[in-house]
Amino acid sequence: MRASLAGRAFGTIGLVACTALIAACATANQGGGDDDVQPDSSTNPTIDAPPGTIDAPPGTIDAAPPIDAPPQVQTVTLSQNTSMTVASANSVACSNSTTGYTTENSYYRVFPLSSAGITTTFTANRVDFGIEQATGGSGATQTVQVRIYSMAGTALTSTSQLTLLSGQNVAVPDSALAVQQVTLTTPATVAANLSLVAEVFVPDGTATSNTFFMGSNASGESGPSYIRAPSTGCDITQPVTLSSLGYPTVNLILTVTGTTP
Repeated sequence: MRASLAGRAFGTIGLVACTALIAACATANQGGGDDDVQPDSSTNPTIDAPPGTIDAPPGTIDAAPPIDAPPQVQTVTLSQNTSMTVASANSVACSNSTTGYTTENSYYRVFPLSSAGITTTFTANRVDFGIEQATGGSGATQTVQVRIYSMAGTALTSTSQLTLLSGQNVAVPDSALAVQQVTLTTPATVAANLSLVAEVFVPDGTATSNTFFMGSNASGESGPSYIRAPSTGCDITQPVTLSSLGYPTVNLILTVTGTTP
């Protein structure tokens, strides 16, 4: 069976008080003198003020420097889609030409962080992807994998460019014209000078009678949609744009939500 590409972040100042205890001693004259006791000036010396003057503490006490508030965490969604509505009969996938079951397919979007106005690190924690049709042959679900990579540059031409940061299996229920939201159990952090690449990897479903067509529409996109389909008959062994294959209106629905800084 051959496969083919089919439509779908002071100090304190202590004032010390010095207290002088002054004892005044009175003496009485003995004998027949005057009954009045006159204080002897020699026993009551004049108390002078302390020498010198008490100056104010040197210098001035400045106010403490202001404390800057930590940078606020912002939630950002990386999207190249004009619309998140999944269109019917719009997507493509490599599939078995006899049974119609889909073979191995990978769908990608490349998000240059600088193009999104991101100047700090970006931590991806959620991926949303569209489903045009998902039918599990041996149950009501099938498993795909969501992967997040970092990449230097903005054009994806080879998987050797990609550095894997996070990969997560996702159980996709039988569904049509839907958007699946995936919270990443392992968030992925990408530097501001790199591109974040998101992939939805769909394994070969011919042995399990699975069919999966990624959700898309023709409403427009600000960056290209990519596909890789290495099965014999499709022979797309490295990522290429869908537009270059003659499918300019297959705009894959694939977004990444995360936080900065």
